[in-house]
Amino acid sequence: MIRQAKILISTTFILVMIFSCSGVKHLEEGQNFYGGGQVVFKTKRDFKKKKEVKAELEALITPTPNTKVLGSRPKVFFYNLAGEPKKEKGFKYWMRTKLGAPPVLMEDVDIYRTQNLIESRLKNEGVFQARVESKTTTKHRETKVTYIAYLTRPYRYDSIHLPEGDGPLVTAIREASDKMVFKKGDRYDLNDLEEERVRLEGELKNKGFYFFEDNHILFRADSTVGDRQVDIFMTVKEDTPERAKEVYKLGEINVFANYDFVGESKAQASDTVVVDSINYYSDNQEFKPKAITDHVKLRKGNIYTNEDEEVTIDRLLQLDVFKFVNVSIDEMNDNRLRSNIYLTPFKKKSFRLEVQGVSKSNGYVGPNVNASFRNRNAFGGAELYELTLNTGYEVQVSGQQQSTTGGAVNSYTIGIQNTFTIPRFITPLNIKFNSFKYVPQTILKAGFAMQKRSGFFTSYTANLGYGFSWNETPTRRHELFPIDIDLIQISNESDEFLETLNKNPFLARSYAEQYILGTTYSFYYNSQAKPGRDKRTSNFYFNGNIDISGNVMHLAQKTLTSSEEDPYEVLGFPYSQFARGDVDLRYYLRLDDKNKIATRMLVGVGYAYGNSISLPYSKSFASGGSSSIRAFRARSVGPGTYEPDTTQIFIDQIGDIKLEANIEYRFEIVGAFKGAVFLDAGNIWTMRAEEERPGGEFDPKSFYKQLAVGTGFGFRFDADFFVVRLDLGYPLKDPAKQTPATIRSDNTSSPLGKIVYNIAIGYPF
Repeated sequence: MIRQAKILISTTFILVMIFSCSGVKHLEEGQNFYGGGQVVFKTKRDFKKKKEVKAELEALITPTPNTKVLGSRPKVFFYNLAGEPKKEKGFKYWMRTKLGAPPVLMEDVDIYRTQNLIESRLKNEGVFQARVESKTTTKHRETKVTYIAYLTRPYRYDSIHLPEGDGPLVTAIREASDKMVFKKGDRYDLNDLEEERVRLEGELKNKGFYFFEDNHILFRADSTVGDRQVDIFMTVKEDTPERAKEVYKLGEINVFANYDFVGESKAQASDTVVVDSINYYSDNQEFKPKAITDHVKLRKGNIYTNEDEEVTIDRLLQLDVFKFVNVSIDEMNDNRLRSNIYLTPFKKKSFRLEVQGVSKSNGYVGPNVNASFRNRNAFGGAELYELTLNTGYEVQVSGQQQSTTGGAVNSYTIGIQNTFTIPRFITPLNIKFNSFKYVPQTILKAGFAMQKRSGFFTSYTANLGYGFSWNETPTRRHELFPIDIDLIQISNESDEFLETLNKNPFLARSYAEQYILGTTYSFYYNSQAKPGRDKRTSNFYFNGNIDISGNVMHLAQKTLTSSEEDPYEVLGFPYSQFARGDVDLRYYLRLDDKNKIATRMLVGVGYAYGNSISLPYSKSFASGGSSSIRAFRARSVGPGTYEPDTTQIFIDQIGDIKLEANIEYRFEIVGAFKGAVFLDAGNIWTMRAEEERPGGEFDPKSFYKQLAVGTGFGFRFDADFFVVRLDLGYPLKDPAKQTPATIRSDNTSSPLGKIVYNIAIGYPF
């Protein structure tokens, strides 16, 4: 506990030192920090899309003020602390340029320039008589600027005139007018005209007008019609090239399967194979030609469309066997195009080794070693084969659980997993996938794992799976495993472990040797995967899973035999029969570039029936830990109000029902160093009453009173490609005690002793 106190005091001292320094003492006489600017509207009428316009205008305000945290400017603190380095290297230079930033002063602000920019943007928004003034306010050596925009009634579109005349281009433009970005009555916005030109280019390129560009369209606005109305005249520029007005078809498709961008294709004419009118060039026949050409949407004789070109590139990249995919289009004759598709493969075979140091919130630490071998083109059809070997050792360095030998609890694991991914559907049914925008996958997996927990037991798990994964849209993904089989076997049980299982038949069945003959389905929705979504203020994530096991086997056995055997067995082992579902819903609110609120809710329900009286251990729910309720140790919460005897054998607490909610405010401290304040709540429950775990059964009338609640503060180092996280959780309510909580595995009454430290990789959600 003394060590914990020292860590907390040292951390607090450092933060106080940094945050107490606002940098004011380094200012010269008459200098003030720049505190930023804002736009305020003055108008007699409501202004539609006011928030969006306000955000656009405030984006014009420069410069960006120094970041403030709790009233201080940490980057300015480090900048001043480093001083003026003598060389452009060394610790001081790194501190001044990486951790620090120069102070942004009011004297750096050009108010009149910003006023003019705001006025010009408002005119582009249809407020032609806009006027902008400014005022400043200074407090505590910091000056803020307010830009006051006086708005008049904006101009709106009246008549919209399309190009006149004959010809395929004008006809295509008129046909596409029903999807125009703006319409009569909308507020005039210059951005509308630019967006409409870009939209038209895309529409026309998908109708064969390969050489058409958005700058071939000209808009003329007439604001003299009166009553603040604008007439819009769309025309095709007179100097538009003739070929931009013509429809083009594809005359030749060439695929170069092992192209070297340093030089040229290695293939010669003699290496050409014609597949579905596509000329396939490869000097080594590394890939089966049809395995590649099936993903080419461009076809000889078809009208060229930009969509077909993009789908071709996307699908070839999704195969994950090509480092580069490049498509070039050349003009032939008679309004025909030649498409050359250049493919540069990845290295076929690769090996990866990872060594990790693991520290878990349940007091276990130890090394993990993961080794993986990948073959990106196992049988010439762009199949991916992965062989993964993982092993790890953990020893408990805190907590009170001990083995029967009296020593600390330790365990080691070793596992091997084979995964074979085929970029198409392999099913008894003939499912055509060539027209899909996204490449579907058939997944075959087989693996084996062994875990030995000293003094308790050794478990062996073999798994076999056959399933599919496919994207419906950029945001929606599906996974279906019709066959998902696990065989679990327990051996070398200690007397203490067997005694514990004998006292609890439900727990005994969770750890029993058994088959899991399951079918699983998962659905994923992630709005952040939508193009341009990363700039939105809010995003959603949803994952729903359904897991059903044993029904087909149970029905077959009851139909084919009159045996009353309970439970039924396959090859000498019982099999589990259950239904399980869970959902993971997340919502992210981006306040600005440096501040975000993240929320999550988890709900899960499982029910064992027929051949089972409880869910298997691997399918049960647990709560507590570094990505759960962080103020409680891993898998220690619940079920319900049950309080385990922590001096006895180590058994994770599992249940049939789970409810959990988290909210976290994330903010930037300095550069890659981030902070978070969080609040977690949740618990698990059993579906049936258990004599050995009183208070664990779910009660719909009182479950909300049994939620474990914890709060805390987190530090994160976010280097984009990886995140290291330290979360300090403090329990507010322990349902097992029904009083202000003390940690189950710690009887200390000291506030510092209640803190749970969580070290992890990645964000919790």
